[in-house]
Amino acid sequence: MTQKYDVVVVGAGLAGFAAATEAVDNNLKTLLIEKGKITGGTGNYVEGVFAADSELQKKEHAVIDKTELLKEELEYSHYKGDGKMWQKYIASAGKNVSWLEERGVKFAMVVSMGTSVRSWHLFEGKGHDAIHNGLEPYAKKRGLTIKTLTKVTDLKQVQDQSYEVVLENVTDKVTEIVNTQNVILATGGYLNDEKLFSQTPHQNPENVIPVNSGKSTGDGLRLAWQLGAKKYFTGMSMMFGGQLKDKTVPSFKLWGTAIWSSVCDQPQMWVNELGERFVDESACVVNWANEGNAMNRQDRVFCIFSQNILDDFTDKSYPRSMKPIIPEDRYPTLRADIEQAEKDGRKYLHKAETIEELAHAINTPNLPAYVKHYNEMAKNGEDTDFHKPAKYMLPITGDGPVYAIELGVGAYTTGDGLRVNVDNEVLNTEGRPIKGLYAIGSDGSAVLYGDTYGVNVPGTHAGYCIFSGRNAVQAITQAE
Repeated sequence: MTQKYDVVVVGAGLAGFAAATEAVDNNLKTLLIEKGKITGGTGNYVEGVFAADSELQKKEHAVIDKTELLKEELEYSHYKGDGKMWQKYIASAGKNVSWLEERGVKFAMVVSMGTSVRSWHLFEGKGHDAIHNGLEPYAKKRGLTIKTLTKVTDLKQVQDQSYEVVLENVTDKVTEIVNTQNVILATGGYLNDEKLFSQTPHQNPENVIPVNSGKSTGDGLRLAWQLGAKKYFTGMSMMFGGQLKDKTVPSFKLWGTAIWSSVCDQPQMWVNELGERFVDESACVVNWANEGNAMNRQDRVFCIFSQNILDDFTDKSYPRSMKPIIPEDRYPTLRADIEQAEKDGRKYLHKAETIEELAHAINTPNLPAYVKHYNEMAKNGEDTDFHKPAKYMLPITGDGPVYAIELGVGAYTTGDGLRVNVDNEVLNTEGRPIKGLYAIGSDGSAVLYGDTYGVNVPGTHAGYCIFSGRNAVQAITQAE
């Protein structure tokens, strides 16, 4: 006998759990599908969510003007963002923080990022704890059924406009069919599908390094497309600037390390494949979406520094404070980490005794001349090329070895693929909703963006995962 559900949610990340939790709270019989062995997906690595008027912000007198926030987001997207969706999302974000807390999710603090607004509500234990210590046990107690190691291989509408969902166990390939009135796609976008990603405009795929669960392969998009959904590529990947470029190491193991932060958070000297700078590094590190965009326009990117900089960053201080993310203004383990990376033969790290030798090793012919020019600008206290503040113009000296760390562009997820309306219903090629089909999180986030994620208001993508999951289920309950 075919098992019947009110709602089937495809993908057990942050968005999927938000939808599933809202569904069981509304007494809907709900099935949550996850193709991986464990739940959480990329949501396990999320730092926090956006809100403009949460109770935490009110206590700290950090409430943000919602009207100005709406204008800022629309202008940042060059008005490609959907104003109605942004307005609905902004209005509910503070309540969603309280909703999470009531379901066992704990928050550490509210912070800004660089020059951004103070909107980022950081989880205790990141998204992993928010899901596994909060939403998942809460929803299970209320009757949520979860199937892991299970893929949705087909999705068909039947005569009564319900859906037949074909499930396949990824281990033994056994299939089963379940029936549901509503399907919610929460599969995390398509960042890990090289073919789909290469079809996206505005990208340099060779330079982009996914830093996520590795499971975002466009599954939800394909299921929707076969039902007539509109293909809606805007070219947005959620980039967070430089990422150590070494395909022999899982990218998430390199992100957030002292080496990574020293070359991506500190506005050191970045050069391209010719050995020349291409941007004011200090303007990029305060907005890692801009950092990613600037780096993505190059064929190769290297951070160049000398032993004196490495020693100063380790023993004394670095020029750009990272508090409260990093508690002190230095990297105590940096020198030892560099030495270990050298012993391990990490592909991103290059070391030489002279700039000329380094230039030859990384094939950057103009590097020696540019370093000489850079040092002259540093001595004069003026960056005449890109106007980086003098305090960040750290000279590359010849005392001891010199280093180059190769960078790609770290990316967290995509923000396009399907078009949805303000209820997160998936739209067809004529702009009409496909009944009973919803897309949330990265699968349905094209409504928010132009081609760049807005770090000026941090936490908006993760916050949208919560909002869109609840929003879709609320639309289902209102329709019944």
